[in-house]
Amino acid sequence: MPGLLGSSISDRQRAEAAAFLERHPPGHYDPFRVADDWARLEYGRMLWRSPRLRARLIRHWTDERHPYRERFAEKYRPLVERVLADSGGDDEALDRQLRADGYSLREIVREIPPVFGSFY
Repeated sequence: MPGLLGSSISDRQRAEAAAFLERHPPGHYDPFRVADDWARLEYGRMLWRSPRLRARLIRHWTDERHPYRERFAEKYRPLVERVLADSGGDDEALDRQLRADGYSLREIVREIPPVFGSFY
């Protein structure tokens, strides 16, 4: 069955999703995450692992038609890239690092631009 980006889900992606659900079962409470933020972070990281998809996301987010292009380019691009490139093994440590720089993980996750429109 074709996936979101036109390719089927690989066995590795299924294993990653299963491992994630094992670590964070439904109903798991984590004060750093809201469900929508959590999904944006996890799916963003999954896409970011592929150099082809990473390049496509950057092209999309910096396209002149994207409504958040300026905000992303001027302030948040290096922070978003840092968060997406992180393995996700210790988000609390990443949050502490970001707070030392005057940000928070939750803030940066909310600045990951959405993907939409015919120009993706």
